[in-house]
Amino acid sequence: MPNTNEQLLDVIDNCNILLNKFAGYDSTDNTAEGQMIAQLNWLKERAENHDLPLPVQPEMLGTLRYIYMDGTLNFHASNPNDRECIYWEMEIPMRKLLALARDGNLLFKKEYYKYIPLCIDALLLILSSPPRNLVANERKFCEDLKEIKKLVAENKIPLPQRTCMPEFESFIYAKNSLADIKEAQYLYYIVDDLIYSGVRPDTWLTPEDAEREVKSYFSL
Repeated sequence: MPNTNEQLLDVIDNCNILLNKFAGYDSTDNTAEGQMIAQLNWLKERAENHDLPLPVQPEMLGTLRYIYMDGTLNFHASNPNDRECIYWEMEIPMRKLLALARDGNLLFKKEYYKYIPLCIDALLLILSSPPRNLVANERKFCEDLKEIKKLVAENKIPLPQRTCMPEFESFIYAKNSLADIKEAQYLYYIVDDLIYSGVRPDTWLTPEDAEREVKSYFSL
């Protein structure tokens, strides 16, 4: 699992995004905002001092985990009545912090965008000559992959997507149904993480690493 300077900088950046949302509140235990500020300051200071081994023990992230799951502070979005506004302004920074601190992941970034269509092509190549006949949902999954590839190539889909529902619900079923096609399932998780989780493989430390890795996917 990577432990990189990039991840520490990403922790700092996303802490700052959220701290700006709670400007005017004190770091106290009396409010949810205060508890969150204390959590964010702890993460930020550790990252700035290069004293934040990743992943962080789950019990050290209790406030962040609870507030993300509960949505307690989502009303701090600039338009709290807009679900998309809440997602991009509040949930995404928290999701990124959890991906970094709790899971030790590398974040997906714009310089890796061009590799998504190639990963999809590699997955479709495997599914074009499967060891068994594909069931109906798997065939629908292939069609959905082609549509997502088109949207990504045309910059018409902001990433990470909040959910695959309802447009691409085939993703849900493909996760388990492709389990017996190991190479396909391996690439499924990569594509799913890039599009819906906003994280990239641990081996994609740089764009150059990603390019080498993606080329290898075509010979799985």
